[in-house]
Amino acid sequence: MQRPRGIDIPSRDDSLLAKSTELIGGPLGERTSPGRVRTGFFSVERVLLLMVLLSAVLALIFKDHCRQLGWLTPDQFSTACYSQLPNAFMEHDLARLFPYFSPGSSFGYPPVAGFIAGVTAWLSGFAGTGGAQVLAFFDLNAVLLTVVWILGVLALARTHRLRPWDAAIFAASPLMLFIAFSSWDLWAAALGAVALFLFSRRRTGWAGVVLGLGCAVQPYLILVLLALLLAAWRRGAVLRVVPTMAAALLAWLIINLPPLMLNPSSWLSYWQDGWNNEAATGSIYAIVTALGERLGGVGFTGLDASWTSLLLICVGIAAISLLNFRASRPPRAATLAFLLVGWFLLVDKFAAPEHLIWLLPLLALARPRWRSALIWQVFGLLWYLGQLLYLGVILGDNNTQHGIDMPYFVLAAFAAGLATLALIGLMLREVLYPEHDIVRRRGVDDPLFQWLPELPPSRPSRHPAHLAVAESTLPAGDTPTGNQTNNLSGNLAKQHDLRQHD
Repeated sequence: MQRPRGIDIPSRDDSLLAKSTELIGGPLGERTSPGRVRTGFFSVERVLLLMVLLSAVLALIFKDHCRQLGWLTPDQFSTACYSQLPNAFMEHDLARLFPYFSPGSSFGYPPVAGFIAGVTAWLSGFAGTGGAQVLAFFDLNAVLLTVVWILGVLALARTHRLRPWDAAIFAASPLMLFIAFSSWDLWAAALGAVALFLFSRRRTGWAGVVLGLGCAVQPYLILVLLALLLAAWRRGAVLRVVPTMAAALLAWLIINLPPLMLNPSSWLSYWQDGWNNEAATGSIYAIVTALGERLGGVGFTGLDASWTSLLLICVGIAAISLLNFRASRPPRAATLAFLLVGWFLLVDKFAAPEHLIWLLPLLALARPRWRSALIWQVFGLLWYLGQLLYLGVILGDNNTQHGIDMPYFVLAAFAAGLATLALIGLMLREVLYPEHDIVRRRGVDDPLFQWLPELPPSRPSRHPAHLAVAESTLPAGDTPTGNQTNNLSGNLAKQHDLRQHD
């Protein structure tokens, strides 16, 4: 019987974590064999679970000011305890109306999020009325968000058996401390992680079902489905993704048909409002418009922003698709997904700091480098806090005592956009120079497609200076077999030379 392979330890191959562990004894010793021996009670998944629970408690503490005094404007912005959850409850009268089903109801999210909001609003009615019901609604949604957060983290840990610790990027994210309970976007991010795990285990139909449900929370997940299609196409395995696409479409239709049939005006209003309304405050279109008005010029109307955003999204999809087929080695599906979703977030008409949560699971699978991940999240937090303080001024009678003026918010948003572009650039480098991809150093070409019987041979590398034998990247005692032998024929450099490189 083949003995289990050891798992990767972040403190060994990540320079930032290696230095950070000096206070507790330094990186894990080379003579240990995690993955081959039992770890006792504190297994990887249990530690990740504790990370999520601790992060969830801290995230709830950060909202405690509003939990105690209510979500009042501009106080909820100046104290950074704003959340769309209680505000949606009050704005859409969820104490009386069920989203998508009650006549005259409207909601700012697709149907699945509306169902969650409607059910939790009904359950919170047992707590009383008024502020007590709003608080119960928020707390109940926070509990459900914590549960799906745990499911998403565990799914990430199991997607790549040799790198379970990469899921800590999602479990212990500083960004999550502020935005985990700020919206229903965590549902979409977690469902996307679960779908990718199912796909990696060849449960392609069920992966499609989960992606279809996720698209009914936030439609961006259709780009993850597109990434799977592009990666499979490059590998000559398009038919393997057909069940995923069919199941996703079927699940989406099953969810959307009841509200469409019973209350078409409510269902259509979400899409019509999304096309016609003004751009969100955090988008490039709203920022350009605000600057134009401040300087006496003009900006984007709602329709202008919609058409421009659609054009830029299509350009990005075309460019990433071309990259997929022109790269010397097939890009990994998670990398393609991050590139597509990252570009979408930059040019989306309704871009918001809360949407950065979409990228966290994809980042853990695509580029699990802690230094770049933390730097990117710092700028994301500046964008989030900057927008709250800016909105506090706009919605608080232009009182800048507890807020910031537009130039500072624009600077924070611009810096966050540059940080996302930098991550995209680093991933583009790994697509063009696969030897920089640390996920491929263990001989696994793509964890999401590891069940494929074989891959077509890669094109010869255009960069002969970087050629190396990939088998040298395996730990002592591990030997490539089966599909791994074929995958190891790519252009990987020696791990010793690049282990400290980020």
